[in-house]
Amino acid sequence: MGGLFHKERRDLDFSQELDSHLRLHIEDNVRAGLAPDEARRQAVIALGGVELTKENYRDRRGLPFLEAVIQDVPFGLRVLFKNPGFTLVAALTLAVAIGANSALFSVVDAVLLKSLPYSDPHSLVEIWNTYPTLPQAGLSGADFKNWREQASQFVDMAAYRFVSQGFNVAGQGEPQRLRGTYATSNLVSILGVTPLLGRVFSNSEDKPGTAPVVMLSHRAWQNVLGSDSHAIGRLISLDGRGYTVIGVLPAEFTLANWADLWLPAGQMDIDELTGRVHHPFAVIARLRPGASIAQVRAELSTVAHQAEISFPATNKNFGVTVHRLEDSSAAKMRQPLVELFAAVGLVLLIACTNVINLLLARSSARQGEVALRTALGASRTRIARQLLTENLLLFALGGTLGLLLAIGGLSAVHNSIPPDFASAKEARLNGVVLLFTLAVCAVTGILCGLIPVLQSVKTGLNTALKEGGQGSSTFTIRRVQRFLVISEIALAVMLVIGTGLVVRSFRYLIEVNPGFRSDHLLTMQVPEAAISSNELRQLSPDQLKQFSQKRSLQFEELTARIQGLPGVEHVGGIDVFPLASSMSQSSRFLIEGQTVPIVSARPFAEIRTVSVGYFAAIGIRLLKGRLFTPQDWALPLIVINDAMSERFWPSSNAIGKRVNLCSLAPQPCWYTIVGVVGNVHQFGLDAAPTFDIYSTGGWTPYLVIRTASDPISVAAASVGEIHKIDPNLPVIRIMTADKLLSDAFSPRRFAMLLLAGFAALALSMAIVGVYGLMNHAVVQRTHEIGIRMALGAQRKDVLRLVLQEGAKLVLAGAAIGLLGALALTRLMRGLLYGVSATDPVTFAGVAILLMAVALLACYIPARRAMYVDPAVALRHE
Repeated sequence: MGGLFHKERRDLDFSQELDSHLRLHIEDNVRAGLAPDEARRQAVIALGGVELTKENYRDRRGLPFLEAVIQDVPFGLRVLFKNPGFTLVAALTLAVAIGANSALFSVVDAVLLKSLPYSDPHSLVEIWNTYPTLPQAGLSGADFKNWREQASQFVDMAAYRFVSQGFNVAGQGEPQRLRGTYATSNLVSILGVTPLLGRVFSNSEDKPGTAPVVMLSHRAWQNVLGSDSHAIGRLISLDGRGYTVIGVLPAEFTLANWADLWLPAGQMDIDELTGRVHHPFAVIARLRPGASIAQVRAELSTVAHQAEISFPATNKNFGVTVHRLEDSSAAKMRQPLVELFAAVGLVLLIACTNVINLLLARSSARQGEVALRTALGASRTRIARQLLTENLLLFALGGTLGLLLAIGGLSAVHNSIPPDFASAKEARLNGVVLLFTLAVCAVTGILCGLIPVLQSVKTGLNTALKEGGQGSSTFTIRRVQRFLVISEIALAVMLVIGTGLVVRSFRYLIEVNPGFRSDHLLTMQVPEAAISSNELRQLSPDQLKQFSQKRSLQFEELTARIQGLPGVEHVGGIDVFPLASSMSQSSRFLIEGQTVPIVSARPFAEIRTVSVGYFAAIGIRLLKGRLFTPQDWALPLIVINDAMSERFWPSSNAIGKRVNLCSLAPQPCWYTIVGVVGNVHQFGLDAAPTFDIYSTGGWTPYLVIRTASDPISVAAASVGEIHKIDPNLPVIRIMTADKLLSDAFSPRRFAMLLLAGFAALALSMAIVGVYGLMNHAVVQRTHEIGIRMALGAQRKDVLRLVLQEGAKLVLAGAAIGLLGALALTRLMRGLLYGVSATDPVTFAGVAILLMAVALLACYIPARRAMYVDPAVALRHE
């Protein structure tokens, strides 16, 4: 290594030593009787040549390869800067593609590759029930107890309530609404997480009747208690009841990251905690060393089958599914991210083919230089290494610019990430992303650089030095360039077709009628303090009726106040607004007079509680019968949707029929149908309408306000009227229904915009590649075109000649791309709605569009070829 430093001093020392040896040899030869000139000549021969000996010495004392690299890098930079046009075009092409890949990889790293912040996350699994109509269902409290006792493949097993419960927080500044859940005492310890402050739940707090204690998420600790380091022991008011803060979870605790509050399982309703009818729990377990997912699934399936035999009324048809926690945490985003990453990978391939074409064109122009260096003694290996170094420097420059573009791209991605993809907001250009970018630059630089390098070094010396020579190497380069252009057209066709399918799906989706009028509609959530089922059981029938009546009167007063505001036309309320939540409030029901199936075969309906004015305010159409009146609140009357009416009374009128909504209780509770309304998409515009049952009574927390003008204009006045009734009521999620609908589209819009951006890049690069190839072909065939025109060819003949060559490439690429798209689009069905993965309109439209644009790119150089002056072309040659 020392041979790399102080080279001048070492060269001088060796030169002096060599001169000394040379003098001694000369003196010996003179003493032997030789003439001085002959004595010197013989001495030089004996030493093997002075300069050659010096070169051999330099090679042995240092690191020849490293020295060559040190020489190649500055020379390569000079060559690149000597050709700024070529360098700028190639570097920007690479920068766009590498930057897009780096930005999207940072999202993939944050969502799919980043390890969960728990101890040994690979051994953590998530367990759910399955049901024929539900691929993922919760576990009942009794089943969880059985699993925990009988399963042997786990170190431990814990559970939490996967459906959130809202709590009103008062006494801590402005009224707030927080989401909470319940968990067994061992949940935090199974994950291997230590509380930031305080303690976790104790075993005794898993039992009913436990004291009101709560653990706060890191977010709630900051927002509610202002990051108070003395928060442990403080009382906070949740739904008017005091809870003692016993712990604060760290920020890296991301399980059920929607939960602000964690309460012990012992505070749950007794039916959920110990029964078999309700299925509220998601289960987290840690595998024993050596246990596999297959073993766990087999063991739990056996336990579930035994429960099905023992308790057929409640456990019939329930199965088990087991996933690693690190897999299930990103399951929702895995498919769209993988498909987007594949798309941006295609962009990189197209960019690389363009750069290879540029390098091939430049290598054709540098054939004389390479041949001259070969003639002067440079080996092919040495020349190849120099050219490959130049290519790697070009890709390094593109990667550096790409990282700068990725920073801006990430900022744009962060601003457009939908709420469902919130974990993607953690994407950063960290060390992993930098290593990925370095690997991309190195691999693509080597692979893409080898083709032009090999083509350059195998060029024959005589052919290269011939003035104007058009040898076989030139035709080989043309064949390679044609193949590359066909490839990038095919890749672009595949990507643009995939994007076209997604765009058409999005168009169909936004045309779906949600079932209500979103124009001039303001929504807000006004949650009242909750009362548990345990507390409701302690009320007598009269007390329960008085409680419901009091709530209804309060809500009627609230809606009456808002109804009196200027510009307000209708006001209503519902307990769960359509599209606002994925939470299901389904319940099994029975139809009077129809065969009573077993419990597990009874149908489900979504039960919604509404106010009298709800249907008029939101704009749901009445199809049959009538809507609720103020006198209906205490009566067992319901309104159903059209899907339920068509399914159970397809040939008769549903009005007047009765439905038992307490099908799991010992005593039935019959409700009479008084109306049928239009279907509403409760869980997304791409989800089929459910069976919906509407009843009236009580407090409905989602307000809907129909206005004559801009709905936001009445928001402040409406909040003021609410706080006049109760200043402790939180008012949250104030937004227009149009905004709510827009948020429902956001995941698909996010994927569509990214795909559209990648497709636009791919299409642009493919068109540039076609144009570049045809332009280069025209330049190289100027002599041929001149001869043709001198022999009588017309301009239209030249135009046809060039266009035919371009058309062959475009048609070949389009045909290959269509075949590839037929295979690949089948993998993206999860992103499609209302359109087939092999939609002929999209395939034909994209193919025609791309061929038309590509042929236009061919026309420009073809038009230039039309005006070649034969005399000038022949004189130049």
